[in-house]
Amino acid sequence: MTSLAVNLIPAKNLRPPTTRYRKGVKAPSLSMLKRGKQNKKLGDKITKGAWKGMTMYSLTLEERATCPSDCQQWDNCYGDNMPFAHRFDHTQTDFVARLEQQLSELNKKHTNGFVVRLHVLGDFYDGKYIVQWQLWLHQFKNMNVFGYTHHTYTSTLGAMINNINRLHPDRFRVRFSDDWDTEFSAHVIQSKDLEYIEHGVICPEQLGKTDSCATCSYCWSSDNPVIFIEH
Repeated sequence: MTSLAVNLIPAKNLRPPTTRYRKGVKAPSLSMLKRGKQNKKLGDKITKGAWKGMTMYSLTLEERATCPSDCQQWDNCYGDNMPFAHRFDHTQTDFVARLEQQLSELNKKHTNGFVVRLHVLGDFYDGKYIVQWQLWLHQFKNMNVFGYTHHTYTSTLGAMINNINRLHPDRFRVRFSDDWDTEFSAHVIQSKDLEYIEHGVICPEQLGKTDSCATCSYCWSSDNPVIFIEH
């Protein structure tokens, strides 16, 4: 009888550890903060709410490499469909200095205020980085910030982020993604589940009710959850 030897190879962790588009990762520069008009979803000039008249900018980091590993969208990150986005490398020694220099220039330019949409891709990668944004809020009085994080509300880094939300409720508005432990949250659902939504507002831009974030303002003006349709 001929025996058949079978080599059992352990299954590898196929979860991508970082962006699928390595060519899109750029060295820090003085143009890391992009004008909102370069992103149709964001828009340029804010038209309503407390930040009306302010110009929108955005910062994009590297997805997954800067994100908490328990992110519920890890395997379905919309960054997988953004091959042309410029992601800036937070591991470079001059990353913070370059970003601070550009924020300083914008603070001088926009005396009536400007808005930073934090982390179109990516997230707060450590506590020191979170503290840096708190310091910048004190340093740059014309700066306002909004965005989302996948750090949970009760985690160490999540608590640090929420502390800045509480200290600067009119200038720093970062929602907690997929975290129903707080009202100030954001959630991603599939379109087939829309009928089950009982709490929160579905993104008006996705429903065609407004043109962009700049013409909406819900995410930084309301404390209630916002719901995004998976895309």
